[in-house]
Amino acid sequence: MFSIIENYAEKSETIRQARENAGEMSFFKEIRRFIVLFFILILVISIVQFMFYDMNAQVQTPLNFLFVHLSFIFSPILIYFYITKIEKRSLRSIGFTKGNFISSTLKGLLIGILIILAIVIIGVLFGQFKYSGMDLSSCLLLIIYFIGYGVQSFGEEIYCRGWALTYFARRHSILFAIFASNIVFILPHLGNDGFNIMSIVNIFLIGTLFAIIFLKYDNIWICGGIHTAWNFLLGPVFGLNVSGSATHSLLKFTTASPSILNGGTFGPESSLIVSFVVIVAILIYVYVLKK
Repeated sequence: MFSIIENYAEKSETIRQARENAGEMSFFKEIRRFIVLFFILILVISIVQFMFYDMNAQVQTPLNFLFVHLSFIFSPILIYFYITKIEKRSLRSIGFTKGNFISSTLKGLLIGILIILAIVIIGVLFGQFKYSGMDLSSCLLLIIYFIGYGVQSFGEEIYCRGWALTYFARRHSILFAIFASNIVFILPHLGNDGFNIMSIVNIFLIGTLFAIIFLKYDNIWICGGIHTAWNFLLGPVFGLNVSGSATHSLLKFTTASPSILNGGTFGPESSLIVSFVVIVAILIYVYVLKK
């Protein structure tokens, strides 16, 4: 498995350009610089979110949700200035490819749809998710939720896969880079409702899947598409919690009593069902689709 992932990285133009003119740097200095930059990024996003997030509401109003998630627009902006002005490397070196934004994003959306459908279907078959109705009044809200989750998902992918992974891949093995970027992916979820050990395991697995796809298809757009479909379908469409957060939804699915099978308050992302589906997806991309 590891050799196939390394082979994806060797053939990746993104990784090749990221490693160009990397120069020598002590590991301590490298980690220190990354922590400072990551802290600035999260601080800016958090300040904007704090302005609009209603601490007393179980479900944020659609406008509050939109403004909170639009805060992730600062992710590509800050990363752009860092990699071009400080590291002196191109946008291509973080997966910004030209000419395939639409096709790759659509491919990512399709992959995300298939993954979430598999999770929901398995959950229903095992009695963990139960359909309880439909709310057609939420149809118009789906546009707001799609935009919000789209910006947030692409923002997270740009700083986790596009920046963090390539930052560490410049001077280290791709396996170390994936591990480090997965830690970065986990950190913003630490304070979410229902966060537990299974949340850590699954977010790490999801990050690994996204990293493999990022390397295989050699662009960030496909990861943004998968992430967008994942959050949008799970929450606003099926009505399940997304990393501990609830939204208004078109369909209403209730969960059985909180357990490791359904993920409890955190949602399916903290469940064994997601563990199984994501591991199967990883194996498919590593062994079945390796060519």
